[in-house]
Amino acid sequence: MQPKIDDTDMALLDILQANAKARIHSIARKMGIPPSTVHHRIQRLEREGVIAGWTIRKNNSLIGLKMKAYVLVFVDLAVLAMAKRTQKDVAADLKKVPGVESADIVTGDSDLLATVRCRDMEDFQAILLERMQSIKGITKTKTMMVVSES
Repeated sequence: MQPKIDDTDMALLDILQANAKARIHSIARKMGIPPSTVHHRIQRLEREGVIAGWTIRKNNSLIGLKMKAYVLVFVDLAVLAMAKRTQKDVAADLKKVPGVESADIVTGDSDLLATVRCRDMEDFQAILLERMQSIKGITKTKTMMVVSES
């Protein structure tokens, strides 16, 4: 069953997404509702799976991961079919590659879109040429380097 999300829930989610460490009393003041309501809503959103775990956003440049690239991945569906593999299998294999943050099946000219974070061009070259392009079924990649993040 689809959880019922109202405007208060959406505002709460926006606040938590901006700062998951925000204190309940601070959120309550900002939203103009009692702290107990904030607490109960957070618990309900967790229970219903709307909040699926808590995570951190790392400062990639401070830990040496200064490069980001989007890699369009093209696969040969006939090769995958012969190997009894799917695009989901390729995506799962891509996600196992160190440096690949995400691998999504997409529509358009390419079959998948991978997001890669790495230290430098040498690191990226190893990720792309030695790891990603060696995955069975991948025929071609096309890279878009990020020059500025917002």
